[in-house]
Amino acid sequence: MNTHKTYIAYDATGVLDHVNSNLRTFQQLHAWQRMRPDRFRFLNMDEINFSSEHDDLVDSTVKTRLLALMAQADNLLVLVSPITNVESPILNWQISKAVNRFHLPVIIAYVDKVQLDDHSVEDNWAKLPNKIRKYIGRDSARMCHIPLTQDKLERALGTFSVGAQTYPWNSTTIF
Repeated sequence: MNTHKTYIAYDATGVLDHVNSNLRTFQQLHAWQRMRPDRFRFLNMDEINFSSEHDDLVDSTVKTRLLALMAQADNLLVLVSPITNVESPILNWQISKAVNRFHLPVIIAYVDKVQLDDHSVEDNWAKLPNKIRKYIGRDSARMCHIPLTQDKLERALGTFSVGAQTYPWNSTTIF
């Protein structure tokens, strides 16, 4: 049983195109949570509208709501895929706040992988958001890297928590 609450950060670019966006994976995670609520406790971000993120008022409102959700989280899950916009301002902002302000352990889930090895971080470098690459380069954030499978995700989310003070060894831990 997993009691840790997880904040999910993903690139919302192309959010209206459900087939070619990370929204599809985000929705898959919520389906896993509905099927197994004792194993997955994702914070609900369904009500947040990213479609107007460039409007200053809407941007500050969205960021305020995201910060409130992050404050409740035990860990951060970052979805990485071949279609992730690594320069996405809102994605990189979320990662920065989760690491620097809330000190959340980061779980990087590779959407298109079923297993990882010691070379996976290097092999997938171009898919990683800019902030993740920066933290890896400096080894300044505690992160683990997993393939996005139910089993690996459940184990990582149940293991790493700011509340329990359990973190990955470094920024390139393969879990």
